[in-house]
Amino acid sequence: MRFEFVHAADIHLGNEQYNLDQRFDDFAKAYFAMVDYAIDHRVDFVLIAGDLFHQARTDARTLNQAVVGLERLHGAGIPVIAIEGNHDVQHYYKNLSWMEFLVSRGLLMLLDKERAESGLIRLVPYDREREAGSWIDVAGARVYGLKYHGVATSRLLEDLADDIEPGPGGYTIFMLHQGMQGQVPHLRGGLTSGQLGPLLPAVDYIALGHVHKRLQEDPVFNPGSLETNSVDEAEWEHGFFHVRVDTERKPKHQITAVSTPGLRQFHRIVATSDGTETLEEYVRKVEAAVAKAANIGPGSVIELQLSGTAGFRRQDVPLESIKAAIEIRHRPLTVRIRNSLAPPGIVQRSSYDRTTRADLEEQTVRQIVGNSAEHRDQREAWTRLILDVKNMASEKDLPANVADRVRTSLQAMAEDPPTPGALPQDDEAAAPELPLLRLVPDIPEDSGAPKAKEFAATDGSGDSW
Repeated sequence: MRFEFVHAADIHLGNEQYNLDQRFDDFAKAYFAMVDYAIDHRVDFVLIAGDLFHQARTDARTLNQAVVGLERLHGAGIPVIAIEGNHDVQHYYKNLSWMEFLVSRGLLMLLDKERAESGLIRLVPYDREREAGSWIDVAGARVYGLKYHGVATSRLLEDLADDIEPGPGGYTIFMLHQGMQGQVPHLRGGLTSGQLGPLLPAVDYIALGHVHKRLQEDPVFNPGSLETNSVDEAEWEHGFFHVRVDTERKPKHQITAVSTPGLRQFHRIVATSDGTETLEEYVRKVEAAVAKAANIGPGSVIELQLSGTAGFRRQDVPLESIKAAIEIRHRPLTVRIRNSLAPPGIVQRSSYDRTTRADLEEQTVRQIVGNSAEHRDQREAWTRLILDVKNMASEKDLPANVADRVRTSLQAMAEDPPTPGALPQDDEAAAPELPLLRLVPDIPEDSGAPKAKEFAATDGSGDSW
């Protein structure tokens, strides 16, 4: 059997990045380019693996963009199968979500687990009358899907393993809005290959979203986001996958990575102070870095990062004149200045040194737990639980999922009590003192960015995943 499909994810319609209309339009253009490609190549269906929208509470013009694109696909006879990502999910069930609204208009099919009358979680066939279900057979493929469930995903996959069966056409897809561990160094809580075990060998293609970086490790595929969501993503490829399937061949699928056309350029210019310079000398260094920056086309997004140890006051750096010089030389869409200069004696942790930031966070929690005589003997279990709950809260996971994670962890610790005295008292006494860390990123001085508590649901750059 032969068929073709497009796998897209993390479209983030409505992302008015930097409060600029041009960036709002850029995200829409990337979406419509994917739609036009699917129609021009006459694919059999389109998968959207989460985060069609940038915000669950989107505005009318963003909803209109989504509708127009989906209507084009519908008119071409191309069904759209989707799951909700963490940006799509309604965290309070008082109202219909916009994704559910699109389902009610017949523009897409939304997949997720369901709870049976027995109370058990099940994967059930899609019911077109109820407009709900967990899997559907289309064009020769069986497509399963789970919306974003945060750290509860691995447990759900284990619980639902018996419900996962190959489709009758010989090709099975499973959609998840989850990253893989190690896909991006600073990303915590991604799935491991072992946690995907319940999907194999029934599943031929695991269609991921959530992380904006492309991944092709058969059978796990993530096309990355359609657009650049932060300067940190500037080096990544952005677009979607065109998948051609022939169940009579090995491998059954051929993957073509399609790049989003006309992506706006993002550039970072770094000027580091060595601590011995005067203000005037440092400004000349910044100007030289700006002049040296090459291949920056007009209309780019430029971030200037000022870092290092300064023997002068950081607030004395003439940011406005530096910004004006960049605008004259490079004619960018916008200039973002991240002033991370620090006085002598302050040990800096770079905003981009994320691996060590995560490691120190884990070490800090482990030390705090170890200092409690009541919890010391199960220090690793408590550390995992605390970090999981912190990550679930920062990603705005459902309260019920957080409560379930706490409940199952406490039950597991109660069923497997530690051996008394397993951790010697002097083991804790020998632990080094760790500094208190500020776990929110440096905020560009001209960014108009939200306060620290609003950064909790971001990737550390102020740009949400």
